[in-house]
Amino acid sequence: MKAAYQDNLNMLVPYYLMYSYLYYHHNVSLIEDHEYDRICKKILDEWDNIEHRHKSLINKDSLSAGTGYDLEYPLIVQNAALQLKGSEE
Repeated sequence: MKAAYQDNLNMLVPYYLMYSYLYYHHNVSLIEDHEYDRICKKILDEWDNIEHRHKSLINKDSLSAGTGYDLEYPLIVQNAALQLKGSEE
């Protein structure tokens, strides 16, 4: 199944946050490492073209390092991530 971020740049933000949250807080990886790295690079490359209310939660240093370890995750992201995890099982 094709993820929404593949057709919509703005959806890179919530998927990056959800995938990061699941990985760093639940030890769950729904995508391969190379796909996560591709998302980070795409957000960096398209930074000025992306608009999303949670974009301010992301920092370019984390993206460059290919991590989301140090991010803050609002409750809406946490809940959406857990729902995404449930739909993948």
